[in-house]
Amino acid sequence: MMIKYPKREVALLAELLAARLIRVYNDDQVPAMVEGFAQAGFTKAALEGDPAKLFQMVAIAAYDRRPFTPAAGGFEEIWGITRGARSIPEALKALDLFAPGDVRHLDRDTIYRRLDSRSYFGLSLASDAKLVRFDRTLSELARLIDGGFHNQMLSANTTQDVQRIYKILTSVHGIGDTIGAKLVKYVHREIGVGRVPADAFPLAVVWPLADEYHLNAAVEAMSARVDRALAPLTMGLLLERGDPFAVDALFYLHRHRNRELDEFVRDAQMMLSGWSHGVKSRPAPVARMSDAQVAQKLLAVIKEIHNASCGISPSEIRRAGLAGVVTPQSIEASARWLYHEMGELASGGQAGEMVSFYQNCLQSERGQIIGWALDKLGRTSMESEEERFRAIYEGRA
Repeated sequence: MMIKYPKREVALLAELLAARLIRVYNDDQVPAMVEGFAQAGFTKAALEGDPAKLFQMVAIAAYDRRPFTPAAGGFEEIWGITRGARSIPEALKALDLFAPGDVRHLDRDTIYRRLDSRSYFGLSLASDAKLVRFDRTLSELARLIDGGFHNQMLSANTTQDVQRIYKILTSVHGIGDTIGAKLVKYVHREIGVGRVPADAFPLAVVWPLADEYHLNAAVEAMSARVDRALAPLTMGLLLERGDPFAVDALFYLHRHRNRELDEFVRDAQMMLSGWSHGVKSRPAPVARMSDAQVAQKLLAVIKEIHNASCGISPSEIRRAGLAGVVTPQSIEASARWLYHEMGELASGGQAGEMVSFYQNCLQSERGQIIGWALDKLGRTSMESEEERFRAIYEGRA
């Protein structure tokens, strides 16, 4: 059963968390997002000067979802922010579907056939395999851009304007509440199209971000380990302080600096425990390894997985009933790729990025197939080492 802490102390923690989120969002996250979008060609000047850029940005955002983002390894690959990325822009350009003029005069069946002809990390670009058909998304989006939506975004400067833009965006097939909220955040709050002040974004447009994987995981962790009131109290304070989109710093911290978020939660637990026993002083901090040291320990786990994936014989594949599903070569190639990518991150001491990359691999279709195969073969896998990997990162091992 969760311990019930005094409301006053939980409110104080919400004050501390809100201040940290505002600082991280404005000092770290917004500059990083602006730089990333600029690398992908989406600057303030480009978006304001060319309606086709808005079409492209919304089209990419429509694909920044499951199953595409986990399969690609993150949104940086989807958007083309990573150098040499296999991006959605690259894929749509190759199909002549990356501008409203390309789409405008095509019927949906033609668009669908083109999309279905192209594989993206083993996935058809025609649909998300559930509810979204991207021929309809692109067709509706081209009509939206032709209908003057670009001018509405340029002239936006009030809460009512934001609400209207959000409603229009989410009326497009495939642009749900969360993707719509992200687009408003990207275009108006971070890149700065229009003249919308930071305090003009309403809760109804901001809060759907809470359904995003990393942000939701951060909220769930705080709710389970500290107090369920902490997240809504913090959101209320962000609204009061005029920067509600700063809640997205939880996404940024969970994905890029998870140790910092974990330390806040641990400190919060200790503070609340001390207060509940009448102790006002904070416990002495525990010495922790540097990110570079943690990254090397994490890489050692990846090395074990790599070694276990090598030297598998064809007869082992047959005995495990995996013939026609995987080959020794495909398993070893995946392991080499994993070790190379993780090695690059470890060399820069990017322990938080290593954890995020690990989770993306576990969630990708390719990663799940390889993990299942290694389990059938009785070999060490990302699945078998997930808890140990997390424990090293969190300082528990």
